[in-house]
Amino acid sequence: MDLYQIICIILGGVVVLQFVVLGFVNYKYTKMLNAMKNREVDNVQIKNGVRYTVDQTVLDEQGNVNISLSQKDVVLQMNKVEIVGIKNAVKPGKYTLLSTKGEDETFNIRVGSYVTEYHHNQSIVLAEGQEVTAVNCSVILR
Repeated sequence: MDLYQIICIILGGVVVLQFVVLGFVNYKYTKMLNAMKNREVDNVQIKNGVRYTVDQTVLDEQGNVNISLSQKDVVLQMNKVEIVGIKNAVKPGKYTLLSTKGEDETFNIRVGSYVTEYHHNQSIVLAEGQEVTAVNCSVILR
C-alpha cells in the first residue's frame, strides 16, 4: 500500500463516520419533534399570541396534571414579586393554584415573608397589599 491508498481509506472512514453522526442527530431531532407534536392538545384558541385551551379541568382521567391557560388566569413567574392590589395584575381574592410543569405536582410560593409548599389544584386567599412570589417554578392563579 502506498500513501495515496492509505489517505483514501482514512478519508473514506471519516465520510462514513460523518454519515453515522448525521443519521444519529437526525433520529434524535425527529424523535424530539414527534414528542412535541404529541404534547399539543386539541381545541386550542390563539388570541394575541397566547394559546388558550377550551378544557378547564385541572386533572385528566388518570389523575395527571392537566395544564390549561384560561383568559382570566394570572401567571406568577418564578422569582418575580407580585403585589396584590385592585389595580395590579393579581387582584385580592381566592385563587386556585395550578402547576405549570406537568411533572411537578407540588411547588413553593412565598406569601409575605413565609414560603409554603402548595399542591396542584389547591386554593389560596390573597389579601390587598400582600407580596406573592413563585419560588421554584411558575404558577398559574385561576
